[in-house]
Amino acid sequence: MAKPSKDEEEIAVPAPVFSVTAKDDKDKIALPDAHDPVTGHGRWLYEGRLGEGGLATVFRAWDCKGGLGFVAVKVLKKHSKAHARHAFAMHRESQWSLERLHNRADPRYSEEHAKLFARYLEDHTGFVELGPEDFEERRKDFESPSFDWYKQRIDLPIASKPYVVMELVKGETLQVAMPSMSATEKRQVILQCATALEYLERFHMIHRDFRGCNMHLIAREKPNESCQLKILDLGVMISSEAGMEVNCNMAVQAFRRRGETEEKRKRYDWLPWEVRSACDELQGAVKNFEPPGHSFDAFSLGVLILHLLLGKTKARSVLDSLQDHPERTPDGCGIGVPKELLGNLLAEAAKRPRPREVCAQLVPLRLKSPQKEAAVSAEKAEATPAVPSCHTVSHTTTKMEGSSDEEGEMEVVEMDTKKGTETIGQKKDNDTAAKEAAAKEAAAKIAAAKEAAAKVAAAKKAAAKEAAAREAAAKEAAAKEAAAKEAAAKEAAAKEAAAKEAAAKEATAKEAAAKEAAAKEAAAKEAAAKEAAAKEAAKEAATIPKHDVGRRSKSRSRSRNRKESSLERKQRLRRERARHLLPEDPARSQAPEEKAAKRPLAEETAPDADAAGAPAKEARRDVRDVTHVSVLDLLRRQQAVEKEQEEVAEARRKEQRLQAQKQEERRAEEERQKQAQQALQMQAQYQQMQMQMQWAQHAELLQRHLLGAFPGAFPGFPGACGFGTPMTALQAAPSVPAGPVPGVVSKASAPPPKPADAASPAGPAQ
Repeated sequence: MAKPSKDEEEIAVPAPVFSVTAKDDKDKIALPDAHDPVTGHGRWLYEGRLGEGGLATVFRAWDCKGGLGFVAVKVLKKHSKAHARHAFAMHRESQWSLERLHNRADPRYSEEHAKLFARYLEDHTGFVELGPEDFEERRKDFESPSFDWYKQRIDLPIASKPYVVMELVKGETLQVAMPSMSATEKRQVILQCATALEYLERFHMIHRDFRGCNMHLIAREKPNESCQLKILDLGVMISSEAGMEVNCNMAVQAFRRRGETEEKRKRYDWLPWEVRSACDELQGAVKNFEPPGHSFDAFSLGVLILHLLLGKTKARSVLDSLQDHPERTPDGCGIGVPKELLGNLLAEAAKRPRPREVCAQLVPLRLKSPQKEAAVSAEKAEATPAVPSCHTVSHTTTKMEGSSDEEGEMEVVEMDTKKGTETIGQKKDNDTAAKEAAAKEAAAKIAAAKEAAAKVAAAKKAAAKEAAAREAAAKEAAAKEAAAKEAAAKEAAAKEAAAKEAAAKEATAKEAAAKEAAAKEAAAKEAAAKEAAAKEAAKEAATIPKHDVGRRSKSRSRSRNRKESSLERKQRLRRERARHLLPEDPARSQAPEEKAAKRPLAEETAPDADAAGAPAKEARRDVRDVTHVSVLDLLRRQQAVEKEQEEVAEARRKEQRLQAQKQEERRAEEERQKQAQQALQMQAQYQQMQMQMQWAQHAELLQRHLLGAFPGAFPGFPGACGFGTPMTALQAAPSVPAGPVPGVVSKASAPPPKPADAASPAGPAQ
């Protein structure tokens, strides 16, 4: 295993076992092929995270088994639906490097150009194992417009941990290094970017992500070294072959921006004009790029030049106005880019120059410092003889905007030919006067340069103050405008609310008027109906003879005397109860004279019998109507009270049932406890009885043993052996063999004595 060099020896920071980019535990995946120092398994010893993007996370690792040393391992994040498509994008970017850019067998390969791109070393995405063996055939299958990544499922051999291995690129990103870069470094970066795009054009490829965050400065400008650049991240690179510009395959199209704010859309400033519209119209036609193929990256290069020239924030604000006003394109001669070249890079796709044309149109620059210029001029005055000149050198000095070098200036050298010849001076060998003049001239130039630098600095400060004042005025104007808009909006809202309130009041008034009119109309109709009914009753009473009236009254009395049904009886009781509960009706309490005064004129002209019966009938009808209405109200109230009482009673019954249930459970628990106590008592009694029986058995066995061993040894004992058992029963019992009795432990110090004479009765006694 190769060991790291002294320059690469660093303190290893162990990387996490699981990916720290996952939001949930289910999305966390183990880092692929991680080295275990205990078992020795695994190849990559992860030491820390280098960066993270939307597609994958890059870790710094040491190759423990392959001998690659320190590398960068790019691990794909876990995606739910588009996992295979993102793995294919990672596979494709690794193959662009392995099969094309860094493939020495390819006739288009150039070592000098290939150094500008980060080299991919290994591919572990699983697509190589799927086949076919040729990358071009495999790419065309998966990039076909008819291939659907969501319907046609792809099972990768290592679907959970796809990753690729790249060379470890040190340094800092171009985006971070921009503010501290000198003019010469910026021009070198632009030249290397154009050279890299020229190399991509050989292979008919489009980077599509050509911006500062995907570039690394691996070396800065030094006295004996130049600035060196590395281009990273080939994840969205595609081929510029025919048909790819409108390919709707999800693996080819990119930058479909969904639901983003205007501020976020400005971050996509490296996208050409023609592609931005397709990105914003999510349901519109797909446009991955517009021919010619180099136009996409040429526009991105123009945006990068703007960033180097003006800074990111100012460049974005200027870029928004260049599409409609190309004459506002800034002059980039300060970093070696003519204004015309920058304008063409940011123009329409057909007008954008090719990368090799960009390299040819860049202006050569060199750094000029006043001290160096004085020293060089003194050396030339001292050592250079008179030189016949046929060319004059015109110097155009331009202060580089955004540079950190306050005293440095950029010098554009242009040679203009002249027709005539002119002698500058004669030979000066050791002329001290000439040396002094040259020294004075150099000092004068240094002083002039310092004065010019001071003037430039003062002008910059004044311009900055003026810009700050303008910005403050603009902010104040914007604040005033916003306040005015807000006040206008509030006033409009108040007017709208007042209008709505007035409309609501008007609608309420109209509704109340309509209700009042309807009530009056109903009262008028009801009065007319009552009057018509009274007239009809009067007419009917007038037409009925007197004897019929008496007959009818008799039939009514007989019908009252008949047996009432239960329903009629309930109704009658309810009416009577309602009459008692109702307040006294002033109409009923009126005197007969007042009622007579209120009678209609038609009733006064009626006969005497009819005049006597009609008022009573009308009074009964009025009372019946009032009673009917009041009874309904009382019934509803009574039903509500009964319902409330039933609910209260039901709640009480429910509470009683719960209490009874609790008492029942309590009694059942007490009963179970009693049964358990009885069972314990019975068990104790049973155990006691068993012990007594065992003791009785042991006593009987011991008695039998003694009787069998010493027959006739107890002649004076009254028929018993001291254990409550008759001697006759013990003698009749079978003899017990000699030996230890089960359960009885005999003492070794006192064995049973052996009789000297078995026939002598006194032997055992002795």
